[in-house]
Amino acid sequence: MKGLIDMTGAGGSGASTAWGVPLRARYAWEQSDHPALLGVRGALQRHLVPLVSTVSSADPNGPSLGYAGVPVGIGRVRQTLEACREAGGAPTTAVRRGRVRRADLFGGVLPDADLVAVGCHAEQAAELPTEHALVLPFRLHLVVGLSGGREQWQRAVSKRERQWFSARRKERVWAFDVATDEESFRFFYRRMHVPTMRSRHGARTRSEPEASALENLFRSGVLAFVTVDGERVAGVLCRRSADGATITVRLLGVLDGTEEMYQLGAMKALYHLLLEWADEHGYRNVDLGGMEAWLSRGLFQWKRRFAPRLQLAPNHLGGLRVWFHARRDTPAVRDFLVANPVLELVGDQEFGAVYFHDDQRPARLDLAHACPNSPGYRTVHLDDFLPARSKP
Repeated sequence: MKGLIDMTGAGGSGASTAWGVPLRARYAWEQSDHPALLGVRGALQRHLVPLVSTVSSADPNGPSLGYAGVPVGIGRVRQTLEACREAGGAPTTAVRRGRVRRADLFGGVLPDADLVAVGCHAEQAAELPTEHALVLPFRLHLVVGLSGGREQWQRAVSKRERQWFSARRKERVWAFDVATDEESFRFFYRRMHVPTMRSRHGARTRSEPEASALENLFRSGVLAFVTVDGERVAGVLCRRSADGATITVRLLGVLDGTEEMYQLGAMKALYHLLLEWADEHGYRNVDLGGMEAWLSRGLFQWKRRFAPRLQLAPNHLGGLRVWFHARRDTPAVRDFLVANPVLELVGDQEFGAVYFHDDQRPARLDLAHACPNSPGYRTVHLDDFLPARSKP
């Protein structure tokens, strides 16, 4: 997992390889949206990449969680599910790891857990049973369109957010300062990004290693700081699309990762200022970054205030799906499913929310789902979704 979570700052400005692979080649392999490369990667995922299997346990009242499939799902799907479970008061106590053969997994040999997620290619997910299961997008991006002009996209931002930022601007001088020197990059990465990720995600931190971020993001992207009365309080490193139409948030952080900066509003202001800057500089879209399919995660609830469209990830993750299956009916499983509604694909370009409920647990409709292309939802009674309880 070193390439996923290495945030030690190792590798100076002259670093050009990781594990003997040129940084640009490795980054292209992970992030490219080129159709030819996506085709090669998809074929490898379906037939050659070794599949993993894990079971994550909790004590005392959380459901056990199984993940099987492509390895990238450990750092995304499994960890998202664990975070959802921990938000419900059931910390992770143990994780068992192993490998699984394709023939076994797609022949029905699943991790022995209450809830199971299988990360696999879309065609493979379609072959799995539909009973007690949903097929979810593996990775979604939230993209704000700017083509209609500032008045249109600003009007789409929630009124509450617009009022908040207007009030902050009356109190202090907020600005968006683009930087192009490597010293500023080091300051951003080490004083903002790394401490922020560690304070927010701890051992689950995922990021781009410093040498790769310098080579693949900073040199061809945009680094900018949010300043308050001239002082840097937050920063963001963005990727430019090849056609120059889209700018994508890749790394961000507040100064030293402190709660004081969040209370100041530095992170919230960053999104407002980025959208304004991108509009002024001719970008047609701002990609606010990715998320998994579970609506209870706070990042989605915050970003949806900017009225983004949901899109499948532009890289190889967009071709993956999560087959999400309930193996057992227990109170813990019911609590988890009700507390964590999901987004599912509806056709090719739209998404819908799924809210679970039963006679004792009302659907969590307070967890908003609406985006421009996610207008609808459905409720599913757990008695209809879960397998029949085993008789004693």
